[in-house]
Amino acid sequence: MGRKLDATQALIEAERCLYCYDAPCEKACPAHVPIPEFIQSIRTGNLKGSMELITFANPSIGVCGEVCPEEQFCQSACIRAAIDYPIKIRELHKFVTDNVKLTDLELDLPPLNGKKVAIIGGGPAGLACARELRRFGVKPVIFEKKELGGIPAQEISKERLPDNVVREGAKQILTLFGAEVKDKKMLDLKELLGEFDAIFVATGLTEELELDIKGVNLQNVHTARKLLKTIKSGLETNVGKRVGVIGGGNVAVEVAAALKREDPSRDVEVVYRRGLKELKAFKDEIDEALELGVGFQFLAIPMEIKGENSVEGLVVRRARLGAPDESGRRVFEEVEGSDFFIPYTDIVIAIGQKAQEIFPELKKTQNGLIEVNENLETSVKGVFAGGDIVRGANTIVESVSDGKKAASAILQYLQGGKNV
Repeated sequence: MGRKLDATQALIEAERCLYCYDAPCEKACPAHVPIPEFIQSIRTGNLKGSMELITFANPSIGVCGEVCPEEQFCQSACIRAAIDYPIKIRELHKFVTDNVKLTDLELDLPPLNGKKVAIIGGGPAGLACARELRRFGVKPVIFEKKELGGIPAQEISKERLPDNVVREGAKQILTLFGAEVKDKKMLDLKELLGEFDAIFVATGLTEELELDIKGVNLQNVHTARKLLKTIKSGLETNVGKRVGVIGGGNVAVEVAAALKREDPSRDVEVVYRRGLKELKAFKDEIDEALELGVGFQFLAIPMEIKGENSVEGLVVRRARLGAPDESGRRVFEEVEGSDFFIPYTDIVIAIGQKAQEIFPELKKTQNGLIEVNENLETSVKGVFAGGDIVRGANTIVESVSDGKKAASAILQYLQGGKNV
């Protein structure tokens, strides 16, 4: 959860900024928030101007102020780190959005120009695309069967991301920018191609990867995202007292922390086949999980879930790390004869997400993701795609970036290829 600054702390932090020319922090931000400019506005007391700069670059800035992995993006490039430590950019974002509402801004939107674009998916990418299109007179129509806001609204814990932050952000985009929402799940594009001038697909990854080991069908084997949705809705999970979470990404660490918060007396361990350095989860999430008392079984490869009818435990095999692969992460190798048993009452599978088999008209990659060109246009003319359905699992701010980029490409497409 984003750390809160008061007015004095925010001013002190803003004074530390070097206001770099050609700022590397701004280049490192996928949404290209004008960081030196918005910090300078804080310094001069112009919070409304600061809010305008941030919001028009990143419509999900309220959410990003809470959970964006700044150490991976803007703060990783902060020049101030060479002197002492990076500027607290995310916290300054949060200070502005906590003190100025989008409804306080004076919007000068053009009249609708008669063009209409279908946006399939109401997550960060879809909302960013809708906002950007309406700024140029195009009417966005969002198709979303679930709650607007995507993963942030449906799965990220209330402790890390308060409900009002994501819901208010989505509501304000709809209210101020006039997006229409249709409570309908779209599985193919045929009925939309004739009705709309263009389409943007931003459905995200709706299915979870299956673990191919014996015992996955036993009682008390759970999927991570289903548990996260249950916890987010305020319902009890009815998970037992000793839980093994298989995986090493953000979802695995998030569900482990959420289960520990739900019942602090519960033993929760993340079982991961590599080491701490190779965990894909963000540092803040790992630190928070450790503070809550979540344990980690590193260098442990799940081999079999044991039990008669329900889970009794997990057989794992020791791993050792070899040379790095193409991505730079070290490859794990099995250590023969090293199997051992860990008793668990429940197992949670959190090894990743995959795309649902939809939109057969669109060309897909080997992983089932939608294939796009450099302008995010798919194999069908006038149909664009972005976010997780194109990138695979990624961050909120990267999805926002795709929504903005797709909107720009759609606007050019609607004008016959001319620059907006």
